[in-house]
Amino acid sequence: MNADIVKQITGFLSALLVFLGFLGVSFEWFTVDSINAFGLVLAAAIPLAYNLFTIYKNHFGFTKKAKHEKVVLDRINNKEGK
Repeated sequence: MNADIVKQITGFLSALLVFLGFLGVSFEWFTVDSINAFGLVLAAAIPLAYNLFTIYKNHFGFTKKAKHEKVVLDRINNKEGK
């Protein structure tokens, strides 16, 4: 799924580059190489964001249910350790 999102965004940027080229607008920094580099950064950023969210969620439970589940799991882990 992540690869599909990256392909959609880089495809849009590539189409935008061609469209701007037809209009005669050009930016030195907006090239196929810069779009490919952005795709690589985006491909790395999506899993990073997901992992950071998961770590945050696991360490700082948002809801009462999450806090209750943590207490229950701690009790279960303590009983198994004895």
